[in-house]
Amino acid sequence: MQLLLASTSPFRAAILQTLRLPFATARPEVDESPLVGETPAQLVERLAVAKARAVAADAGTFVIGSDQVATVDGDILGKPHTVERAVAQLMRFSGRRVLFLTGLCLRRGGVVHSVVERFEVQFRPLGEEAVRAYVALESPLNCAGSFKSEGLGILLFDALLGRDPNALIGLPLIALRGLFELHGVDLLAEIKRAAQAG
Repeated sequence: MQLLLASTSPFRAAILQTLRLPFATARPEVDESPLVGETPAQLVERLAVAKARAVAADAGTFVIGSDQVATVDGDILGKPHTVERAVAQLMRFSGRRVLFLTGLCLRRGGVVHSVVERFEVQFRPLGEEAVRAYVALESPLNCAGSFKSEGLGILLFDALLGRDPNALIGLPLIALRGLFELHGVDLLAEIKRAAQAG
């Protein structure tokens, strides 16, 4: 089975590697600006599909596209890109529950299936000194929500609420398995075949 991740995120690649299937990566060139009136869920699903369609692949290759945003008070919060924006995002999250939405798409040729995975994080009360220390230590400037839950970011939370913690990192594997099933693929059987062939 040929697999292509339409992302150059090292975090998504690390999650996909747990499936023990060989895959390639490609950078999708997609304008990520929200459309007028678009909800956060509509945005991430549209972008996941756009990313899966934006990379070149032969008809037999499975292409995975993904996009994620954090939402609080109805606002869409993406990657902060600067230290001050990261600090501001995390201070805004202090003591609050924040919803993360991950759009996921699996395309093979012209057949496209997509889903939006919800995951909530309950942040503990945070002081600015602790937030600045965290941002300095981990520099999460390219992460939606300004943290890396697989690293020191876990220390910012009181609770995680959702069916798949991989969703928080940007590639929900439970949902991905479901999308493979919609394409008629038993993922565990494919993994076993790959292990026997390798």
